[in-house]
Amino acid sequence: MRPPLLPDQPFPHPSEAQPQGARTAQEARCYALADHARILIPDLDAFALGVRADNTRAHALALAPGLVLLEPDPARETRAFEALALALLAYTPKVSFAQSHTLLLEVGSGLRLFGGVRALLAKVAATVADCGHTARIACAPTAWGAWTLAQARATRASGTSRRWRVLKETTLARVLDTLPVTLAPFAAQHDHALTQIGCATLGGLRRLPREGIARRFGDGVLTWLAQARGEAPDPRIAFSAPPSFRAELELQARVESAEALLFAARRLVMQLAGWLAAQHAALSAFELRLEHELASRHAPRTSSLTLAWASPSRDAGHLLWLLREKLNQTELAAPVIGLALIASEVSEYAAPNDTLFPMPETSDAPLAQLFERIGARLGEQNVLQLFVEDDHRPEHAMAARAYRADGAPARRASSRKPRGRAQAQEAQEVQGAASVQSVLDLPDMPLPTQPRPAWLLEKPLKLAVRGDRPVYRRPLKTLTRTERIETGWWDGEGVGRDYYVAADDQGRMFWLYRERIGGQWYLQGLFG
Repeated sequence: MRPPLLPDQPFPHPSEAQPQGARTAQEARCYALADHARILIPDLDAFALGVRADNTRAHALALAPGLVLLEPDPARETRAFEALALALLAYTPKVSFAQSHTLLLEVGSGLRLFGGVRALLAKVAATVADCGHTARIACAPTAWGAWTLAQARATRASGTSRRWRVLKETTLARVLDTLPVTLAPFAAQHDHALTQIGCATLGGLRRLPREGIARRFGDGVLTWLAQARGEAPDPRIAFSAPPSFRAELELQARVESAEALLFAARRLVMQLAGWLAAQHAALSAFELRLEHELASRHAPRTSSLTLAWASPSRDAGHLLWLLREKLNQTELAAPVIGLALIASEVSEYAAPNDTLFPMPETSDAPLAQLFERIGARLGEQNVLQLFVEDDHRPEHAMAARAYRADGAPARRASSRKPRGRAQAQEAQEVQGAASVQSVLDLPDMPLPTQPRPAWLLEKPLKLAVRGDRPVYRRPLKTLTRTERIETGWWDGEGVGRDYYVAADDQGRMFWLYRERIGGQWYLQGLFG
């Protein structure tokens, strides 16, 4: 059944009903949820024709001959309310169920966290809408007070004020006294008795003698009035999130494009965000399973999309963005009729510190999400990160690999350096070379501030020699003593080189080396 009203859309007045010609066109597509005797919820078309909640079935059919009466499904309604409660756990750990299709949220401790009452109620309304439901939200210091205000707002009871947000108990008491007594949960049981004694409002009921109320209606009425006004405790059993997350959704129509699945998957992601908040956890990956319509004998029944990212997150907006990019790159094998979202790689969530001087990991979180989004759109293999390697060879001292949020370099197994005698022998060779290099004289020219250039050639350039001097467009003159690098013999790419900083007659600086065996000169890099 379609939701009776869109968010923040008021109930139309009976005088605003459409003309007779328009009614005839709509009578064939009016719907209402009804039990064995009365109407529970009419849709917009039925409401425009005069059908109201609590109308008898015969009265509703007389007003709208084309009305289709739908039977309630308690099991399905329970699953829907549990899914909505799971999504609302993102705002408070205390969510409880109440009668008349109502959820109660204890939000007093989180008002400052979410920016006040207005901001929090706006977030709650947006979450309810993303889950595919319509809600009438009210706020009060007590659970029954908020429940009664929500019922008054949903039914637009006559004679009620339009104060749906009450923050003080004194104000709540005055507002409750003006509400019709028919809004109370016991009104259906004692409706005729309350009418006979002339009790029209909750304030009139409260002013009646307490002994007479208890004798005629029972102690429950007095207890409810005290709880609604905040004069008696009102303990409630809070909804508990399951230990693991798996949410399923049956689609109302077959979906043939992956992009269109995002609208339905949004409901599952909102539930996931609430579950993560309740578990104080974050997520690094999840699996979206697709149930396909059997178009042919060889078509797959199910398929799955696995979405993973580097930095654990619980932000529903970020997860939806990554899922959108994944779906945009996915081609469905067959039309989809159902979805299931399964959480995997769940880890403990570390909340950011609101300190005067934020920690480095706090400031790096938005940057990590940016790289994850770029990787989701362009492919993880196209987002690279530079890592420093434990290798003296310049061409192996730095490597570009796929981005990782933790910044940990993945070591190459082939470049792992042996320990023991091999390291000692290399150190002796370098020290022996230093004693020979000390006899060279340095020219009176300024040297670069850094011993090695930032600009290295992709491949060393072989230089010509003229008069025992290397030549790169112009003859070069060495300015430093020898820096010997002799390593890498264990992986088959051993080198033996003597490095120098050289310059030409125009003052340009170069980093070049000479092979120990063969004496050939090569240009390795350039100084800025």
